[in-house]
Amino acid sequence: MFTKRLFLPLLAVALLTGACNRDEENVAPDEDNERITTVTLRLTNKANAGETVTAVLDGLAADGSQPGTLAASLILKPNAAYSMRIELADKSKTPAADITAYIKDEANEHLLVYRPSAGLNMTVTPNDRDTNPAPGPFPVGLTADVTTGAASSGKLNVVLRHQPGTKNGTATPGTSDLDVNFDVSIRQ
Repeated sequence: MFTKRLFLPLLAVALLTGACNRDEENVAPDEDNERITTVTLRLTNKANAGETVTAVLDGLAADGSQPGTLAASLILKPNAAYSMRIELADKSKTPAADITAYIKDEANEHLLVYRPSAGLNMTVTPNDRDTNPAPGPFPVGLTADVTTGAASSGKLNVVLRHQPGTKNGTATPGTSDLDVNFDVSIRQ
């Protein structure tokens, strides 16, 4: 009787283990964060649509960080208003992957944060929104309004936060898919 009670559970475990698909052991894990190798900022002067300023960071590290030798500059006019859009790509793939479209599709899980350095007379205000329910919707940051003040220079830090299930409109929750700096000079 004791042997029968012990034998049946062991037989069930053996059958279930043998029925598992061995190929599942070799499945690559899902990538939680997006790979971004190229970031492009395009700013159009609202007073003169023919004036566009573009800065490109190409060759970012696999983790979305910026090698020390990689730099891109924005030269903006003082006391001006610009419309800005960001384009993100993964050029390690052929063809290159359009990460901007992916972020737009997954807007409820992503937030682009723009932080001008101290002394840089610039504000960046995202003007696109996700579809998160109340207390949302929250900013996404693929498009933004940029306002410059008096002549100054510094850096614009751009961070893409991946916030699945935790997005609350702040940069705090989640992990960073991207963390780069653009040199900015505001001058005539």
